[in-house]
This record gives sequence, C-alpha cells and structure tokens, in this order.
Amino acid sequence: MPWSYRPALDGLRTVAVYLVLLFHTGLAAAGGGFIGVDLFFVLSGFLVSNVILSEVDRSGSLRLGRFYARRVRRLLPAAVVVVAATSAAFVLVSSVTRRLPLVGDAQSALLYVANWRFLASSEDYFAANVEESPFLHFWSLAIEEQFYVVFPVLLLLLSRATRRWAWATLAGLGAFFVLSLGLQLYWAQVDSNHAYYGTDARLYQLLAGALLAVVLRTWHVRLGPGRTEALAAGGLVAMLVLGSGLLPMTPSWRGIAATVASVAVVAGLSLREDGVVAGLLSRRVPVFLGKISYGTYLWHWPVILVLEEVLVVGPEVVAVLALAVSTGLAAVSYEVLEMPVRRARPLDRFTWNTATVGVATSALVAVTVVPWLLEQDRKPALAAVGEPAVAAPQEASETRLPPDVDWEAVSNDIGGVGSCSADDPEACTVAEGSGPHLLVVGDSQAQMLEPMFRRIARERDLTLSLNIVPGCLWQEGLTNLKSAEETAKTCDEGRVGWYDEALPVLAPDVVVLVARPRDDESWGEAVVRRDGADLPLEESVVESSQETLDKITASGARVVVVERLIMPETFEPTECLSTTEDPARCAVPVPLGTSPTDAFAVAAAAGDDTVDTVDLNPAFCPTAPMCQPVVDGEIVWRDDHHVTARFAEARWRQVWRLLYRTEAFSDEG
Repeated sequence: MPWSYRPALDGLRTVAVYLVLLFHTGLAAAGGGFIGVDLFFVLSGFLVSNVILSEVDRSGSLRLGRFYARRVRRLLPAAVVVVAATSAAFVLVSSVTRRLPLVGDAQSALLYVANWRFLASSEDYFAANVEESPFLHFWSLAIEEQFYVVFPVLLLLLSRATRRWAWATLAGLGAFFVLSLGLQLYWAQVDSNHAYYGTDARLYQLLAGALLAVVLRTWHVRLGPGRTEALAAGGLVAMLVLGSGLLPMTPSWRGIAATVASVAVVAGLSLREDGVVAGLLSRRVPVFLGKISYGTYLWHWPVILVLEEVLVVGPEVVAVLALAVSTGLAAVSYEVLEMPVRRARPLDRFTWNTATVGVATSALVAVTVVPWLLEQDRKPALAAVGEPAVAAPQEASETRLPPDVDWEAVSNDIGGVGSCSADDPEACTVAEGSGPHLLVVGDSQAQMLEPMFRRIARERDLTLSLNIVPGCLWQEGLTNLKSAEETAKTCDEGRVGWYDEALPVLAPDVVVLVARPRDDESWGEAVVRRDGADLPLEESVVESSQETLDKITASGARVVVVERLIMPETFEPTECLSTTEDPARCAVPVPLGTSPTDAFAVAAAAGDDTVDTVDLNPAFCPTAPMCQPVVDGEIVWRDDHHVTARFAEARWRQVWRLLYRTEAFSDEG
C-alpha cells in the first residue's frame, strides 16, 4: 500500500483527544475515556512506521539526524511553552507547598521521563497525589518520545537484515510486541501502576500500529468495500463504547481491547478512503481539530486543574470550558508557534544540530525556568486555598511563623523506617543502651516520631528497635485496601507472622504501638480483616487489636498504646500557613469524643496490668483547647495527618515525661 496523507486519521486524532479531555473532567459518560491515549499510541506507531519505511523505500536509507530533528521541531517548542506557562499559572493559583513537588514533575516532563517519575510517585507513601500534578499527562508523551528514540534504529536494522526484510521486520516487531503484551499482563497482576505507566508494558500498543503499517505496506490486503467499512465503523464504535465506561473492565484489559479496536479503525480508514466513516472524519472541522490535537492534549489537563481551582462548578461546566479554552490555546499555538517552527526552511539545513539544540533548550528550561517559577514563596493571587474547618479564636493570633521557612524541608521531614525478620533481628535495632529495650511498632505516624524515639533512647540510655512500615497498621489482622500495591506488599512482609517469629527473638521490654486510627466511616470498605472475615469495621478493629496485644504480652513485653494524635485532617496545614497572614487561622481544635481504637485500648488497659495507654497530645498541643500550627518556633504539622519529625524531636522531654508516667516505663526505669 503506497503511503500518502489521510485526512481521516487526523479526524481520528480528534476522537482520541476529546475522549481523554472528557475523561479528565470527571464526566461519568466518559469514564473510560483514558483509552484515547491507547488510540494515540497505535496511531503514532502506525504513522511513524510509514514515515520511516517510505523514506527507506525512496532513498534506500533513513537519515536519522533528519528524523530526530523533525521530531524535535514537531514536539519540543509547544511542550516547553506549555510547561513554562503552566508553571507560571500555578504560581497564581496555588501555594508554594503545593508547587514544590511539581518542580520534579515539570522537569521530568521536559526530559520525557515523566512516566517513570509518576510511577515512582504512585508507590511513594508520602508523595503528593500524582493526579493533582498539572504535568501528569506528559507520561504518555514520555513513552512516545522514548519509543521515537529507539524505534527508527530498530526498524532500519530490521529492514536491512535480509532481502526478505518484510518477514524479518514482522518477526522482530512481533517478538517485541508479544514481550510487551506479556509484560502488560504480568504487571497488571503485580503492580497496576507499572502496567499503566511503564514503557515496557505500553510498547505493545505502539508496536501494534507499527505491525499494521508493515502489513499494509507489504501485502496487497483486499477486504472489499463492505468489510473495510465494517472494520472502520466497528473499530470506531468499539472505541466509543470502551471510552464510555459502560463496560466494567480493568484498565489493563480495557487498554488491550482499545488496542484491537484502534488497529481495526486505522486499518479500515487506511484501506478505504472514500467510505462513510472516512468521509465523516475527513470533514474540515474534525481534520483541523485533529491537526491541533497535540496542542489540545498539552493544554487540556492544566486548564482543567486551573478551572477546578478557581471555580466551584460541576464536571459538565468544566468540560465545556476546558474544551473551549484548551482548543483555543492549541489553535493559537499551532498557528503562531508549531507550524512556523516546522516550516522554517533555514532549519532544514540542520539535522543533528537542531535536535541537540532543541533537547538542550528543553533541559535548560527544566533546570532554570521551572524551579525559578515554582519555588517562588508567594501567596496565590487567584484562589482561596487551604482554610481550616474551624478557625482559631482571635486571641490566639500571637502565633508567629518563623522567618524564611524552608517549605521543601518541611514537606520532606518524615522521619525514618525500620523492620527486620526473625533471621536478622539486629536489623530492627537502631540504638544500643544499658537501659530497657524499647520497640516501636506502627505506620507513618510512628515514622514521624522515629527521630524523637532515637533522641529519647540516646538521652535515657535505652535500646531502641523499630518495626515501622508506612501505611501499615500495627494490628496484624488488618489490611488497608487504600494502600498502593508496593506499600501493601511491604506491609505484608512487615506484619504477617512478625509478632510470632521476630518479636520473641527481639525480646523487648516495652512495645509502643503508634498508628493513625482507621476506624471511622471513611475507612469502612478500605480496612478489612486479612483472613477475609466479613465483619463491621469497629468489630474488625477490636478483634484484631486484641489478637495483636495478646501476642505481644505473651512474649513477655509490656505494651503502651499511643492514643489518637491531634491532626488537621480536614485541610493541609502547610498550605494554610503559606497562604494566610495569620498563622493562628491554621490552628486545630481538640476534637471531642474517643475513637473506637482508643476506647478499646483504654478498656484493655483497665483489664490487663501489662497494657497501658498514653496521650501524647499534651506534649504536642501545649495550647489546648486550640492546637497551634507553630510551637516554640517549630512547624507542627507537615500535612493533614503527620507532625514534622523535627517538631516531634524537639518535644522529646515532654513526651518522655508522659511515657514515664505509665506503669510500663516507671516499672522498667
């Protein structure tokens, strides 16, 4: 099949980009619209293969420098402008504490490694929510660029391998396709985030398009007008149905189905340019929207986030506004920036130089402009953010924010972790002393106290061991379904069987249990029994807590359960502090009532003289009934449910006094 421009494929780009846009606005009718990216992948593999093979057919070779230069001129100018403009926009609408994590996101976007950045972030317990990053959508562009770097060389080598190049190319691409598809299926079972973001697990979609291009270019495929039309129409309808979310499917299988549908519609449109479907997609409006679809894709996600930041409206309104604004920006970018750069005749004389300068410019913006914009410590001008649910009374306004707060240091102040197995119990021990052996078990709230416990151990000559796993409750029988897959795996390794196997070997004198209570209605379907028992949440918590306490006391250790720590919970304290003139507005009232976990612990302590509870809030909230966000010049909270490790360590004396009042420590001391 000879290759020539097919306007219907531009019309197909329109379908892809607006599926993604509508999905990102949260419209229920586009619940599977993310498969627009899958269509883009198949189209990209198909088109780039035709471009490469056409040049090989015409000239007998491929000028790699020219190919890379054309890719750079096509993609980088608009991407650099969007990243810079988005960074500037978010200075106006968000606080510096929300912007700091975006620096790495923007840099990875400009260097086309965003997919690996977001994959790592999705498994990081303390990382900002990747879905709140205005650069999230660059993950797919990163995969395409990584593909473009390697694929031309691979295709050129395969086409030169033998006189029967078509069979060699099909065999080579087919092998990589099968490998990538296998990795997609594997990662879907092991780590769904890797299945979604990983280049290795996504290449099969680009290779599907490439294989289609090789087949259509090599063999005279004849299906007849009716079958070809049915192929195009069936593929397009299947894409729309998959994009609607009507069919309950996992993202992995939806992506595989979308790949099949994409291959069908691209094949149908390529084999018959005068069909009904091709005619509809070849009309002037869809073709133009398809030509600017790259810009629309670049702009749509930051536009949606800004709209949601400054407006309180439903997804329908956001969808209409986002469609209009992102399309308008894309049209301007296409006419003013993208096409002039692509058509610039003087640049045709340069190949490798153009590619090198383009990549260097992108890298330079990443290390200079991006951090300069996003790290500016200024209050947002276009949005009111982060106000607490209950403001502090006026008399608390003497609270002062320390000068020149290093917000990045505050957000990264998370403490340390530690765990071990029965075969290597020494790995748990982080301090050796002549006094009692203290073991701290818990989740990220224990992690934020880890430097404090180290300080206590050092000052009071204690031996200190840790079994701290972020996101992992101290109750062995409970599991948190909200955890990322890697976190859940680490939790299983750190809890299941640990009290039976490792705890007796460690033989601590006192075990301190610290964790964020997960026992209210918001955790009703997320926290469940590991053994699969279908119990109400409160009953699951009580039973699992008792089982764990029994195992600890049976080992001969005393137990101290730390009661619920007062946290902001309903707002981000650092965001509040960085956007308000009065830090006292970010204070938190002492909550009323007792959590089910605390109620159980108090009851257990009353009936068992080897179990104690301790309330550390007097140490962390000396200004009760309102807990101030700054105490003695230290920022108290790093986020809505963690204190800063530095603040906790600064309060070690007050905490030790509270611990020492319990029978567990006074008896040991």
